[in-house]
Amino acid sequence: MKTTAAQSTEPPAERPDLVAWRRRHALRSSSAATAVPSGRAYRRSPKHRDRRHDS
Repeated sequence: MKTTAAQSTEPPAERPDLVAWRRRHALRSSSAATAVPSGRAYRRSPKHRDRRHDS
């Protein structure tokens, strides 16, 4: 005798987008979510310095 979906004991499969969201959320809230130093970080520098002092 075949079992139907109503008779199965397994919970229904979760939506793939919800599984992906849960995985991302767990990663972001974990201790593994630390900042990675970037080479493009903001550095404070003089934009229009006085060129008279360069010589």
